Amino acid sequence: MCLCKPCLEDLPFIKDSCRKCGAPTMETTSHCGRCIAEMPQNNLAVSVLHYESPVDHLIKKMKYHNQLEIAELLGKLLVEKLHSSKVELPEQIIPVPLHKTRLEQRGYNQAIEIARTVSKALKIPMNLTNCIRARLTEPQFELSHAERKNNLKNAFDVIHQIPAKHVAIIDDIMTTGSTLNELTSALLKSGIEKVDIWTCSRATLN
Repeated sequence: MCLCKPCLEDLPFIKDSCRKCGAPTMETTSHCGRCIAEMPQNNLAVSVLHYESPVDHLIKKMKYHNQLEIAELLGKLLVEKLHSSKVELPEQIIPVPLHKTRLEQRGYNQAIEIARTVSKALKIPMNLTNCIRARLTEPQFELSHAERKNNLKNAFDVIHQIPAKHVAIIDDIMTTGSTLNELTSALLKSGIEKVDIWTCSRATLN
């Protein structure tokens, strides 16, 4: 999928953001208030776009209506952001896993579809085998912030040791960060030393 230049330029790109969670900030080197109050375990977070129109519509079409060409577009935008941010590249990329039941219902994992483009462009292998979603959790968008944390407790398992020390998690959107924080925790407990979070979009929380 390609967008014309005016449409591409009209997308709500994130300019300055918190290094820990990717939330928009006024200064590129600062941490947001939430991260100062409770510092996440991940190394850094990179997000490309604000989760607002038309990005929210694009992601819903990709996620629920099999429009996987949008995943390729978002993957390319993520690669461009990573290049411009000059981040240290990891040894492996880990798309956020779906539970097998959810995967059977949807037919694909949008995080994997985004990661394919990123993996190919950056020449970093995807790891699709070592980490699983062990529990079928409730959809996060239906829950409060507190409920999201409880919903995801022990949701991920690392079933075999990952042959890497530095990995990056890829997903379509970060909202409260509960899913990504829980996966980060599982990876660190398994022996990974550094976990980055790369997402295509970032919701702004009030």
